[in-house]
Amino acid sequence: MNELTANTDKKLKHILAEPIVLGASISPAEFDESGNAYYVSMATIKTLEIELDDTQLVSDRYFKKKKDDKSVQMYDIIIARSGVAIGKSAIIKDDFEGIFADFTMRIRIDNTKYNPIFTYYYIRTKYFQYLIEVYKKGLQNQNIFPIVLKEFPIPDIALSEQAKIVAKIQNTLAKQDNIKEEIEHLRNQIDETILHIIRE
Repeated sequence: MNELTANTDKKLKHILAEPIVLGASISPAEFDESGNAYYVSMATIKTLEIELDDTQLVSDRYFKKKKDDKSVQMYDIIIARSGVAIGKSAIIKDDFEGIFADFTMRIRIDNTKYNPIFTYYYIRTKYFQYLIEVYKKGLQNQNIFPIVLKEFPIPDIALSEQAKIVAKIQNTLAKQDNIKEEIEHLRNQIDETILHIIRE
């Protein structure tokens, strides 16, 4: 941690819109595919994106009971706080009703102080993940808690510069997606060629 703290005294707690909050537990009976809100679990964020489906829908009663302090909104960051997925995170990019799960935490950034998307990319860096690895607690069931996470250092960078970095990262990711699509297209062409040869 000394590497960054030597250059800045800014910490995660300085850019929060509200304190980091632990998620809500749920029983199987509270899932309801006719509901309108989702349960955002560690499985939901395992690909570092929010992936929703009808099996994650919860009853309206459950949502109303939990929504005051366990709901999500645009640009909230959900981070796994326990188990093998510890440190994995995703940012809410779409407007939907949801409750974030036990074993996750919600980080809500004050966007007048810091860019939430930049924060999300920073959380995914090797440096931040290293801090989680170092400061997690427990032998078998390892955890990281808000009281620890909020003290992690963050880069002291102007909002305008953060926006430029985000744009650069997203441009790079878009290029990677294009390459993946090209590779998939080539694979399909190879499959078709081989199948054509076999059938002859």
